[in-house]
Amino acid sequence: MSLTIEANEIADGLMLVVGGDVDMESSPRLRDEIKKALKQKMGKLKLKLTDVSYIDSSGIAVLIEGMKWSQKKKVEFFLVAISDSVRDVLQMSKLLRVFQVEED
Repeated sequence: MSLTIEANEIADGLMLVVGGDVDMESSPRLRDEIKKALKQKMGKLKLKLTDVSYIDSSGIAVLIEGMKWSQKKKVEFFLVAISDSVRDVLQMSKLLRVFQVEED
């Protein structure tokens, strides 16, 4: 399933609504969208991952990079309403507690 990314303004920030597969082929696009979003002045960056059907290690690496870039810019970074497949990978890799996760 191809990657979809939609940017929506929220109070004090931006939400990237991500859908489809985040894998070796598509993760560079997500990386670019996160970098682009962080060029804006904002307090929060949220990634809504409800419709992500698959994520591999390259996708997880992009989430970690996004969190680190956000910290450097003093922007709060959240994963929102993560899908079961994303939750499973984050739990297996012991990264679920590293991210700020919000339910929708």
